[in-house]
Parts: sequence; C-alpha cells; structure tokens
Amino acid sequence: MTLCVALFAMGAQAQQKGDFALGVKGGLSFTKFQFGDYKENITRGAVGAFAQYNLSNHWRAELEGIYHPKKDNVSDFTAGLNIQYLVNVCEGVKFYPQFGYALAFVHEDDIVFANGSTISHDNNNSTDGGIQFGLGAQFNIGEKAFILADYKFQPGIFGDCHVVNVGVGFRL
Repeated sequence: MTLCVALFAMGAQAQQKGDFALGVKGGLSFTKFQFGDYKENITRGAVGAFAQYNLSNHWRAELEGIYHPKKDNVSDFTAGLNIQYLVNVCEGVKFYPQFGYALAFVHEDDIVFANGSTISHDNNNSTDGGIQFGLGAQFNIGEKAFILADYKFQPGIFGDCHVVNVGVGFRL
C-alpha cells in the first residue's frame, strides 16, 4: 500500500488531456473456471482490441474487448471498462493501477466423446460480470506508438480469473 501511495505522488505529465489511442492486445488468462457443471483450472489464449481516452494528465479511461477462442468446449468474449491512474516512472515509461468492470459472454458447446455419446446443456450461453482490478506498464516508442503490459484480477466472473495481456497501441 505504501508503494502505491508513493507512486501516486509522482508526476505523470507525458500524457495530455484529450489524447486518444487505439491498439491491439493478446495474452493469457489463468482461470479457476466454473460454468454450469463444468469446473476446471484452465489456461487460455486471448486476442482483442482497446481504445483509451485521457480524461486528464493523470487519469485515463480504457474500453477493451478480449476474445478467448474455444478450449475444452468453452469460448468467451469479455468487454471491460477500466479507469487507470498514470504515473510517470521515467522518460517514456508509465505505471498504472487500474480498476473497472468486465462483462463476459460465454458459450459452451455440447461435449461429444470419442465413442459418439454427447452431453447436451439446456443453456449453452451465459453472461456474467463483475469488478476487475490490476496493474499495468506502458513503454513509449517514439511520440505516437507504445507497448503495454497489464495484469487484471477478475474475482467471481465465472470463477476467479487472472488475465495477463501485452499490446501495442497508437495515439491519434
């Protein structure tokens, strides 16, 4: 907690109010997944996109959409809205704690076994949402481009999910 307070006290000037950025993300989700009768710890790949808008020199809003392709008969799309506080660590490097809300749309296919038997589900689609919070870092590449890496914890969204993403973005 002391580290967070110390980092909040630092300046974060390189971002300007009104800056807008778009980019793509990809990464891994480590999930203690619970969906209907399906319960398992799984690691899944993810791809997505994001848009960021600087509300001030310190505060930024981020809208993201992340798709997890089908693994073990389950796929999902998660939309999230995050508020980030930008801390300028050194020239071209920013750190940001973040807090937001995520809404997940999950699809579970019928399970077909090698012997031809099938397990069908009454409801193959479900929606769940909840808070998410985490940390991230951004590394500027020139004036318009940047690389980012972030971690989010999503407690209670179809279980507990830990999401690690890297991405590249461009300020417009």
